[in-house]
Amino acid sequence: MVTAAQKLILKRRKAQKQRQKRRRLGCGKAIPKNFQAVGANELRWKPVEIPDTLDDYEGFYGLEEIDGVDVKMEGGQVKFVVKDENKLVKEGEKNEDNNSHEEVADESESEDSGNEQQTDHSEENGEEELVEDEKELKSNVFAALKDDLPEDVDLPEWSSLNLSASTLQGLQKLGFQRPTEIQKAAIPLALDGKDVIGKAITGSGKTLAYGIPILERALSSKQEHLNGIIFTPTRELASQVMKHLQELFKYTPFPDKAVISLTGGLSIQKQERLLGYKPRVVVATPGRFLEILEKKTENAVQLASADILVCDEADRLLQDGHFDELDKILEILHNHRPKVYGHKFQSLVFSATFSQDLFGKLEKAKKHVFDSEQAIVKMLSKHLKFRSKPEYVDVNPSEIVANSITEAMIPCGAQERDLMLYYFLTMFPGVTLVFANAIDSVKRLAPMLNNLGIPTVSLHSSMIQKQRLRSLERFKANSEKAIKEKKSSVLIASDVAARGLDIPGIHHVVHYHIPRTADTYIHRSGRTARAGREGVSIILCSPNEASGPLKQLRKTVANKEVDDLKTLPLEMDILDQLRERLELSAKLAQAELSGQIVNKEKTWIEKAADDLGIEDLSDLEEDDFLKRDRKRKEGKQLTKQDAKSYRAQLKHLLSQPLRKGGRRSYIAGGLTNIADILARGGDSNILGYNQKDALQVLKKKKK
Repeated sequence: MVTAAQKLILKRRKAQKQRQKRRRLGCGKAIPKNFQAVGANELRWKPVEIPDTLDDYEGFYGLEEIDGVDVKMEGGQVKFVVKDENKLVKEGEKNEDNNSHEEVADESESEDSGNEQQTDHSEENGEEELVEDEKELKSNVFAALKDDLPEDVDLPEWSSLNLSASTLQGLQKLGFQRPTEIQKAAIPLALDGKDVIGKAITGSGKTLAYGIPILERALSSKQEHLNGIIFTPTRELASQVMKHLQELFKYTPFPDKAVISLTGGLSIQKQERLLGYKPRVVVATPGRFLEILEKKTENAVQLASADILVCDEADRLLQDGHFDELDKILEILHNHRPKVYGHKFQSLVFSATFSQDLFGKLEKAKKHVFDSEQAIVKMLSKHLKFRSKPEYVDVNPSEIVANSITEAMIPCGAQERDLMLYYFLTMFPGVTLVFANAIDSVKRLAPMLNNLGIPTVSLHSSMIQKQRLRSLERFKANSEKAIKEKKSSVLIASDVAARGLDIPGIHHVVHYHIPRTADTYIHRSGRTARAGREGVSIILCSPNEASGPLKQLRKTVANKEVDDLKTLPLEMDILDQLRERLELSAKLAQAELSGQIVNKEKTWIEKAADDLGIEDLSDLEEDDFLKRDRKRKEGKQLTKQDAKSYRAQLKHLLSQPLRKGGRRSYIAGGLTNIADILARGGDSNILGYNQKDALQVLKKKKK
């Protein structure tokens, strides 16, 4: 006869076996009766809260998580196994009394039966409450929105555009008191359903010029479908556009997933789920968008129903072969477009530049020609199928670089670029973005400036996406601190940062090398003087470059001569004091970089020898050129003692303030009246020198 205690033990063992069985679901076992296999889109995903300090960086773009899910491989396919809520019955908690096993068993059985009824009843009540909550939430959306509306929307300069109350509320909340020139010209045309080609300088508000018409179309649409697709050339720009439009959509009846991005760096399953939310706006890079289009016909049909197609930074279309993916995308969209939405999309095309002349190498002599309206329309029509002749809007017909950007140059010898850069950053503190043509220059300049006490971050195309985002985050943090303390913060970048990145508060852009094309110069310079602010663009130029590439650049961009470019005045006595500091810092930086390269090559050689089964590295045959190159790099390294000595010398020099018009050896020596210098004032870095702003210095200076 089985006792009550034995029954309880058997019951516990059975429960333990069931738990072990659930753990082995991924090992080819059958799915239990209380579980079911579902698709990735049916899982209960929850967004992961990212701290505000990360600003969606560290590589986490829209990260989500799930709990209580097992993964099972069946027939070579991945299945997600979750509890079937319709079948699963919760087990009641079992109390154990060691003094009376029979009573415990009886009570356990009664509790189980009672809990089964209670669980069924509670689940039904829970579902009813959830449905009621959802109904109440939907009914209160507009009421809550109405409560959040300001009593008076005071935007008189937007009134002529006849925008909806929701759009005006968003504009006021976000602080857009008046439309920019491109917005005034392009928005009415887009609202009338016309195709638009818009040309405007960088930082002029092009995002809202196409974002507002898409929002207005979504608000007036009677059907719940996709209203706009926005193509951008880079993932960073796509992320910025999405965030900008999400802020605008926040004050409308649409849900959080109304604006989504489809870019590289996220799983396709995740992005297909985003499409399942039926978004109103999709911001995408061509590569990932094409991948999603070709994956499922349903995706192509959904995306092809869009009302408006936008190409941001459309000048990339001018580069042969660069946007072959976009051509294929447009073909698929047109082939799958439902007839109810019409044969063609409304197309909005925006860029800072459209002239084909801007993409040629500056070394090649060519006559400056601004492409005509007809030429631009013809060129874009090869890629885009306009519904009718597009309206061409050029709010700056003769202006390529914004007039809010003051352009200037610093003449220097070929070997003096480092010195002139250090001089500029010392004399004119602020947030500075430095562009170099070569990645090697970026890698060398960053440690050199850091050694000199200037917080510097590097950004180049060899870095993985996560590293780029971390660099941007550090640069923003450095910049905030520099502005408060009136010091310098520097980002050294290759042209990966020239397009699309909207980094707020850039005071100066320095071209360490003259860019290879005029188009690159325009987009580099456009990183400053954004959103109505002013900025400075400085070129470090050698005599040979002044008579060649710089001359061609001035003709192409401004149809002017090099002589028309302002020259930044130099304080020679301060410049001389910077040389010794720079020489020490440059040696330390070069030694650090050479050490990293040599160690990396050594690690690679050791791994290759291990793979080949070679124990003695001397048995490896090495090309004479590689030997010479390795010895050259090793020759640039410093011994630990030399490096320590250089750092000590540099630290001592940096501890001494620079002196304008005074001797370095003795503060009371020389012919200069030190008392007069102190009376005239100065800052902590340069004794006797009143800190100046580069923009004001250049504005006062005559050409």
